[in-house]
Amino acid sequence: MITIGTAFAGRDNRLTPIRLVLAAAVLAEHAIIVTQGPMLPPPLVINGWSLSYAAVNAFFVLSGFLIADSLERRSNPFQFAAARMLRIWPALLALSLLAVLAIGPVVTDLSAASYFGSLQTLSFPVQVLGFLDTSQGPAGIFSDNPWAGEFSATLWTLRYEVLAYAGAALIFFSPLPWGRGAKLFLFVGVTAAYLVVRSFWPDAPAMIESGLRLASAFTLGMLVHVWREKIPVLPWPTLIVLPVWIALGSHPLAEVFLNLTLASILFAVAFAGLGRWPTGARLPDWSYGIYIWHYPVMQVVLYWYPAADPLEVAIYSIPVTLLISAASWSWIEKPSLAGKAGLGRWLELAFKGMRPSP
Repeated sequence: MITIGTAFAGRDNRLTPIRLVLAAAVLAEHAIIVTQGPMLPPPLVINGWSLSYAAVNAFFVLSGFLIADSLERRSNPFQFAAARMLRIWPALLALSLLAVLAIGPVVTDLSAASYFGSLQTLSFPVQVLGFLDTSQGPAGIFSDNPWAGEFSATLWTLRYEVLAYAGAALIFFSPLPWGRGAKLFLFVGVTAAYLVVRSFWPDAPAMIESGLRLASAFTLGMLVHVWREKIPVLPWPTLIVLPVWIALGSHPLAEVFLNLTLASILFAVAFAGLGRWPTGARLPDWSYGIYIWHYPVMQVVLYWYPAADPLEVAIYSIPVTLLISAASWSWIEKPSLAGKAGLGRWLELAFKGMRPSP
């Protein structure tokens, strides 16, 4: 029987197309959300769980799996850090600079002097690159849109992604054991903490609730990776966990089974029938560009066409988002990743230079 570990032996899998589908799912729901404003409930909901909510959880399940694999393959923490930095920051730098210098001046209701003199405008790149408060964009933008002032609604998840990277690296490169038992303990611990918060602390800060929610999905992916040689590539687990998720409704425990459902579907699709069915492994990885750019494109569409309905927003936004994502991948993301070995060596030398000599 083919296991996930056996199938995950090279690059011929469907992980890239899956990431594209997940990014498209977030885009699809945001085409509705961006037109309705913050007061209405999210669309495309099953038992309180929206499409984009599930897609973000799925992203974190996949991320946990791939980061665990990256840590296992890279014994050097500096090479790991360089790879993560160059995957996230260059595209974010481009987004934040274009937001401030190119898009913001066109869509703000402030004068040029007030716009460029505003601390909110000047601090936006710092907020984005530092994974801080990204709920507002440069000053005065999109003031008549339903989501006034917001530039990219998806950026908030990146702080938790980076925290997950850092936490996984700290554990892996520490003297602590990093086997199946440790990952199982980590998954159970953060999942139990999340359930406790959801059940008994309804006013918990978003940083705590969201952090535990996404940590549960991330550590589930890590758990799948460590057990990959034992887990067969079969869709049958979905038939067990999916009905339980539906039956639990909006109960906090339902999210555990939502994540298990997502994981069982994702890994079955990613690795089933390799060598027999197409994989799309050679597709360019535009998912990150789609994820961070679709929302500002939609905001611009609504700025110029305030009466646009969700379908019109999608029709106008999708081709522009794809063009931007293609440019981001070809001109920023992929070239940046080519420098990860050099950056890793530089980080290692810089760290050794800061250490006191014996």
